[in-house]
Amino acid sequence: MTIVAACSVLVVGTGTMVRSDAMSAVASGIVTKCVGSGPDHAVCYESEVPALYPQFSVPQLFDIIRSIRLGDPSYQFCHVLAHKVGERVVAEDPSAWIDAIPLNPPDGLCSNGFIHGVVGGRFRAEVLDDATIEAFLEDFKAACEPREEWRPSDLDRAICYHGLGHLYDFITNADIPKALSLCERTAPSDFRRVCVQGVFMQIYQPLEPDDYLLIEQMPVKPTKETVQQYCATFKEPLYVGSCLSESWPYAREELLDGTGVQSFCAGQPSERETEQCYITAASIVGRMSLSNAEQITRACSGFPIAERATCYTYSAQAVLEENLNDASKAVAVCLSAGGTTADQCIETLVDHALFTFGGRTTVHAEFCSSVPAKFRDRCFDTNALLPRK
Repeated sequence: MTIVAACSVLVVGTGTMVRSDAMSAVASGIVTKCVGSGPDHAVCYESEVPALYPQFSVPQLFDIIRSIRLGDPSYQFCHVLAHKVGERVVAEDPSAWIDAIPLNPPDGLCSNGFIHGVVGGRFRAEVLDDATIEAFLEDFKAACEPREEWRPSDLDRAICYHGLGHLYDFITNADIPKALSLCERTAPSDFRRVCVQGVFMQIYQPLEPDDYLLIEQMPVKPTKETVQQYCATFKEPLYVGSCLSESWPYAREELLDGTGVQSFCAGQPSERETEQCYITAASIVGRMSLSNAEQITRACSGFPIAERATCYTYSAQAVLEENLNDASKAVAVCLSAGGTTADQCIETLVDHALFTFGGRTTVHAEFCSSVPAKFRDRCFDTNALLPRK
C-alpha cells in the first residue's frame, strides 16, 4: 500500500482509488462526535478510529488521524491511538505480526506507536513457557531489523525494540528480571537501553485492564513511595537508572511545571544514568507539550543550567518523533531557547538526522530546509552527519 500525492489520492492494495477528501470527511465526523463527547477527546478518538479497520487500510487510518489533528488542535499526542490501531490490525492475523510492522506510517506519525501496538498486541494475552520463548527467539531478534519490504531508520528500530521490552513483561508474566534478560538476548547493544526502558515503562504506565492485571502478578509492586527501594533491588546501573527514569508518571506535574526535574533525577547510580534521566525527562516534556511552547520553556527553566540545552534538544526531538513532517515545530522549540542554547539544540538535531530519518530523503530534505541557513549545508551533506549506529 502506498500513498501517492498526499492531499489528492490514496492508492490501496486493491488498486481502488479513494480521494483523501473522503478521509477528511470521515475525520471531520469523528472530530465533531469526539469534541462533543466531553473534555477527554483522546479516549473517544482511541475508540472511533481503530473501529474503522479493516474497512479502511492502515495508511488511510493514519490519513484520518492527520486530519483529526488538524481539525482538533487540542489533540496532538496520538501515540496511544496508534497503539490501538496496531493492536486492532494484529488481531486480524496474529501470526502475521512481523509482516504488519512495516505498515507503520513513513512519517512516524504518533511517535511510531503503531509498532508498539503490533508488537504488544501479538502476545498481550499470552504467558509463554521457557520452551516456547526459545522457539520465538529468532522472531524476536528479526522483528526490528531491516528486511526486503522494510528499510527502517534507526529511530524506527529503537521504537520497535522499546515495544519488545513491553512485550517481554507480558510473555514472562511480569517476571521483570527474566524480561530484562530477553532484552540482553535479542536487542543489539545499541538498542539494549530502549528495550530495557520498555520493560520498566510497562509497569509504570498501565493503560488497559490487561496492564493492571499484569502488575498484579508482580511480587513487589513499585509505587510512588517505594520506587527508590524497588529500583535498588537491581544491580546493573542500566537497570537501576532505567527503573528510576521510567517512573516519571509519578512526577509528571512537577516535570511539566519545571519544579521537580532536579529532585526526580537525583539518586541515579552513575553520571551516565543521570544524563539519561535528564534526556528522558526532556523527551516527556516535549511529548506532553506538543502544541505548547510556553510549557516547554517553563519546564526547561527548571533544568540545571548545564542540562538546559538537553531539555530543549530532546523536547524538540520528541516533537519531531511525533511526526517527522513537523520539522518547523521542532526547530521552533530550539529557537525558543535563544542564543547558544538554540544553536546547540539545532546542531544536535542536524547531527542526528540520519538516525531520525534514515533513508527518507524527502522528509530529511524538508527538515534541512527548515533549519537556519548557517546549519543548512551541513544538514544536506549526509556524509558530514553522525553515522547511523
